[in-house]
Amino acid sequence: MAEQWNTAFQNWASELEGDEWTLELDDSIVPDKPQKGWFQYIRKAFAQFHCSLCKRSWPSKRVQVVFHFTLNSSLHRGTVKVRGFKQKCRRCTTAQMEAPSFLSENIDILLEKLMERIRIRCYKEERPETNKNLYFKGRVEGPHEAQHCEACLKGFCNKNN
Repeated sequence: MAEQWNTAFQNWASELEGDEWTLELDDSIVPDKPQKGWFQYIRKAFAQFHCSLCKRSWPSKRVQVVFHFTLNSSLHRGTVKVRGFKQKCRRCTTAQMEAPSFLSENIDILLEKLMERIRIRCYKEERPETNKNLYFKGRVEGPHEAQHCEACLKGFCNKNN
């Protein structure tokens, strides 16, 4: 998963001339608590999950994705940390939290929106916001199951978003 995110990110980051940007997956970042000097972008997205025990898979259109980012202007280095919140299988009693798997189209849309935020926050550019919808694959119906959602269990998920 990290390679897919990094490849797509580098395509977008190459547009930020003069600065070198890196992206890392980081399950320790906390929504609404970026480190001092860091900015945040949060978005819900569609992803697929796969149970490592029973091999069941399920879609979710309410996967919380959190980005924290900063630019060290003097070193010309930017860092982005990203966390996709996990879910667990509702059928397995000993299920573990499983990482989301995102469609490449949705990774691209998430990163495009992130780049808008980076340009506004780190480069002080005035940019119009684009409204691109995320892609869904398959049927996505039913209620949001808070007891299986890592973001809900940690108090970060708002079902109304």
